Amino acid sequence: MKRKRAAKANGLDRVLAWEDRTAWPLFAGSIVFLGVLTWIWVDDGLTSSQLAAGVGVLSILWVWFLIDYLIRLGLARRARARFVRTRAFDLASLLLPFLRPFLILVFIWRLPVFRHGGPALQRLRYVVTTVLFAFMFVYTSSYGVWVLERNAPGASIVNFGDALWWGFTTITTVGYGEYAPVTILGRLLAVGLMIGGIVIIGVVTATLISDLNERIRTAAHLSQSEKRESDPSDS
Repeated sequence: MKRKRAAKANGLDRVLAWEDRTAWPLFAGSIVFLGVLTWIWVDDGLTSSQLAAGVGVLSILWVWFLIDYLIRLGLARRARARFVRTRAFDLASLLLPFLRPFLILVFIWRLPVFRHGGPALQRLRYVVTTVLFAFMFVYTSSYGVWVLERNAPGASIVNFGDALWWGFTTITTVGYGEYAPVTILGRLLAVGLMIGGIVIIGVVTATLISDLNERIRTAAHLSQSEKRESDPSDS
């Protein structure tokens, strides 16, 4: 209720209503976008017609996402500046090609089941988004390293599957050592992935600990209340 009153006061109530209606279809579209994009990236044996079909699907989906953004911008009316500020990642994901896989995060964040849920669902929303961000972070970083490394002399990361395996072992700090970048830019991406992994794990851990602490406090409060009710002499 508080969120609805705040949105109405900010002139974003029409935007929120639109986002509630379109969140699930757009989320499904973002999954298709990611799947087709991966297919184009990974499959080196695509024919020209298959490649054209894949690019066509991606283009149609991107136009759909862009139209959705423009409709929401129009619905914001006098609150357009606030809309652009609060949806900056939406715009960045539409404009910057390397961020487009992250559109899946934009649409899962808008799902009504999370947006209008209670505190527990809000925490779950943060955890799910953080985990998905970690996956997308590994995905895009691995692709970048693969592009930089595949033709480098002495490279061990020569296909996308190996790059993805390297990305997950790096972000989890396992580091088996079987694959490693040899180019300067590839190693810079590796450092960014390592730092990002530490931050992501810290955020998820802090959220889970916060949830556990709140559950413990709630359980203790209920236990004390039940004890008072069962012992009239305390009152």
